[in-house]
Amino acid sequence: MDIGSRLKEARESRGLSLEEVQSTTKIQKRYLQAIEGNDFNTLPGKFYTRAFIREYASAVGLDPEVIMEEHKSELPTYEDEEIIQYSRVQKAKQQTTRSTSSSGKGFNLFPSILTLIVIVGVIFIFWMVWQGGNDGETDSAGQAESTNEISLPEGSSEDAEDASADENTEDDQAEEAPVEEEPEEEPTEPEVSAELTEEGSGSFPEHTYTVTGAENKEVTIELSGTAYLEAQAPKGGENLISPIEYSEETSPIELDFEGDQLLIKTGSAPNTTVKINGQALEYPNPELSTQKLLINFEE
Repeated sequence: MDIGSRLKEARESRGLSLEEVQSTTKIQKRYLQAIEGNDFNTLPGKFYTRAFIREYASAVGLDPEVIMEEHKSELPTYEDEEIIQYSRVQKAKQQTTRSTSSSGKGFNLFPSILTLIVIVGVIFIFWMVWQGGNDGETDSAGQAESTNEISLPEGSSEDAEDASADENTEDDQAEEAPVEEEPEEEPTEPEVSAELTEEGSGSFPEHTYTVTGAENKEVTIELSGTAYLEAQAPKGGENLISPIEYSEETSPIELDFEGDQLLIKTGSAPNTTVKINGQALEYPNPELSTQKLLINFEE
């Protein structure tokens, strides 16, 4: 009996439908049918085939390692596959980032220009006041010279000069006084919290994390070696990246999606680090290669 027939027989003996196995394993029904028919070419990759056979076997009550060993001659071997480094969503995000950075340069100059305008305006106001004071003194001196009936007491000339000198000193000090700018308040971002709410089991365990405080969902995957990766939004079933092997040269991989749930599968957990807004999510069993993270985002 081939491996596909053996898995199908185990499923039927437990009274499970393909829809129920799909709900348990998160593997699409058409891939389950391909596995039962030993049609491995329908699956997108060799690693994908071996990982999903393990998960299928575990879901129908068989030991995945025993199944893989007994039917190893039927299973496809690893081959080098072309790696698609970024999905269409990642390329669009990179283009948006470059556009934003180029337009942001103009906004960075705006505070400096505004400060310069304020300083020039303050100097102009003081200059006008100073000019008005000098014009008033000139008019008073002219009236005093043209009128012989007014006589100044002794010492008054020196007092006037001292007063004028004091006024000029005060004006000079006012012009030299620096203009204090009020510090801008930096916006505070809410603290992101990630809690492991359910730990999975089996040969391909699914661990559930609950993340709160992430208004902007910034999800990155960093690699320290080669690893098979798959990322989906479970409610829509859309692949956010191509389900293939990725190398360290493609790291980090950024995911851009909308929704409140994200499923990430890896074939090499020791080489894979998933971060939410810079905070890393740990795998409960770091020695197990094939693991999944189901991330639920809450406000």
